[in-house]
Amino acid sequence: MTVRYIRLALIAVNFWVSQASPSCAQTCADAIRVPYRAQACDGQSAQGAIGISQREVHAHAIAIPYLIHSAEKPSRVDLKLVVTPSGTVEYATPLSGNPEWYEQATALAMTWRFLPFQRNGSAIYARFLWVVHIVPPEKRPGQFTPFPDIKDWDSLRITLQRTACRGGCPAYKLTILGDGRVLYAGATFVDYCGEYRGRVSPEAIRQLVDLFRSADYFNLFDRYGKAFDTSDFITSISFDGNSKSVVDDMGYYNGMPEIVKSIEDGIDRLAGPNVWANQIETHIECWGQAPITTSDLLSRIE
Repeated sequence: MTVRYIRLALIAVNFWVSQASPSCAQTCADAIRVPYRAQACDGQSAQGAIGISQREVHAHAIAIPYLIHSAEKPSRVDLKLVVTPSGTVEYATPLSGNPEWYEQATALAMTWRFLPFQRNGSAIYARFLWVVHIVPPEKRPGQFTPFPDIKDWDSLRITLQRTACRGGCPAYKLTILGDGRVLYAGATFVDYCGEYRGRVSPEAIRQLVDLFRSADYFNLFDRYGKAFDTSDFITSISFDGNSKSVVDDMGYYNGMPEIVKSIEDGIDRLAGPNVWANQIETHIECWGQAPITTSDLLSRIE
């Protein structure tokens, strides 16, 4: 009888251990199927979502419209998000800000899309904080200027420059030429410090032009925003003797159409170092001031 009790006890212990602490053979897919095991596999369940930096969020953003235009006083809503391995938003939870806008801000965040976040080669659940801004209505010039057709693609030149600030703002400049060449100068707080050369596909070039065209870029003001103590974001496009640039100095508080931000992020996504980094052998990071001044470095690729 004693032996029987011991055997029953061992069976019970083995069952409890198998449920409470997954074995090495258990996969993270098992953890998703069995909710009470979810915490065992960080990144493979919404409960175990991995924290993501703002820089990584920017690099993976495909569509994150984060402005609500209103004639009311500007305000904001801070949100906590969990994004699925496919890049869709699983949860969006308001944490602070104007409660009047909680419902609309949450609904907006649920439409956001990202390139899948990855760790060790596998797509993961990711979590991070983001902000929805309530800002004035969009403003454009009264006289409409259409986007011209491009005749000579070799004359095409697209730029994005992010300037330095008193804090840790990444400062760099990207220049993309019509033949696919990319010229990059990183000055401060960037992964790629100094000058680099890369190349993107003809399809990426056409996608970039489509971004400018969809924005009616020639029908924007030259500047949105005032002299805030922040980084300026400057985009430009030129071809066939036509040229246009737009300065974004926290422009959404000055009626800047949100698609200008989409252009800025789109240039990074389609032509930034994440695209052509595998084309270079080594690189230097700079999490402070570059060896030479920002103005000198950025002027080299004019």
